[in-house]
Amino acid sequence: MARRDGRAAGRLRGIDAARAIAIVGMVMVHVGPREGAGLGFTLYGLTYGRASLLFVVLAGVGVSLLAGDGGRSRVRDARLRLLFRAAVLFPLGLWLQTLDTPVAVILHYYAVYFLIAATAVRLPDRALATAAVVLAVVGPLVSIASEQLVPGWWEGDIAATLREPGRLLRELLLTGYYPALTWAPPLLAGMWVGHRDLRAPRVQRALLAGGGGVAAFAYVGAWALGRVVVGGAPEVDTPGFLLTAGGHTDMPLGIIGATAVALAVLGAALLICTRLPRLTWPLAATGQLALSIYVGHLLVLHVAPELLVRDGLAGAAFMVARFAVVTVVGATLWRAALPRGPLEAVLHAPWALARERLDLS
Repeated sequence: MARRDGRAAGRLRGIDAARAIAIVGMVMVHVGPREGAGLGFTLYGLTYGRASLLFVVLAGVGVSLLAGDGGRSRVRDARLRLLFRAAVLFPLGLWLQTLDTPVAVILHYYAVYFLIAATAVRLPDRALATAAVVLAVVGPLVSIASEQLVPGWWEGDIAATLREPGRLLRELLLTGYYPALTWAPPLLAGMWVGHRDLRAPRVQRALLAGGGGVAAFAYVGAWALGRVVVGGAPEVDTPGFLLTAGGHTDMPLGIIGATAVALAVLGAALLICTRLPRLTWPLAATGQLALSIYVGHLLVLHVAPELLVRDGLAGAAFMVARFAVVTVVGATLWRAALPRGPLEAVLHAPWALARERLDLS
């Protein structure tokens, strides 16, 4: 049973906790080794391409919660908030991309996602689900075809800026690290999930079990198809690459598998936070400051990368653990004193000012 008024009963800490997990997963990718053999490297690399996609799924869930019951005034308010967020995140992301870090910044892509969400916010469940499934298949096909037909679009290692508007638009939609064409499916899937009653234990269990099952099917299917159809790991510039499911491959099974993992993580976080609200509060507080933490760790990587980056697996694992502890403690103390993080307050500022004026009038 769908429940459109997701904000009426208060904030869902499980969503915030899942967002905190995504933050730690992204930091693992940014500070640790990118290549290596063995079980340890395999486990460490599981967050590659999945932590960022978890953020996108959660963004979709948040959009539906913003829209609430789907009434005209709620949808109008949600669209205004999304447009304002896009207007803030787009220049912020472009600026962060100019810093000397090893990170492909996602924030300006988020601006595009929010524009898509503002357009799709009133779509019914069937349309959201259909669009997500269709784009999960069509998007990679268009990506592969364009790379074959117009290889010049895909050349160059330096991210585009406003000085190259055409190239920048192509990156945001098709050729970039988080292109809207292939990253819209998890956003739309999250919006569909946001229409469910996420406080219901049966929905939480369904997300955990269903997400885990679909993820297993996608990844095992990709592994089996690769060996049966291709005879091994497919090359990047071949049709067989469509059967892969690795992180940031942006192929159908990879998109479906990573989206399913995100839903399973969300289901687990909702279940645990429902049963252990006090114990999980620090994790939820961390998720509520996700944007500030994300930008903050990029600034540290730019100014003093030696504080975070580690080449060895053991050192990276220890660094991530230390980062997680420091961040969770800091976020908990911050939230004990203030309702929002510094950048989260910026995104909320127009509505806080409007409410203050209403209270004074």
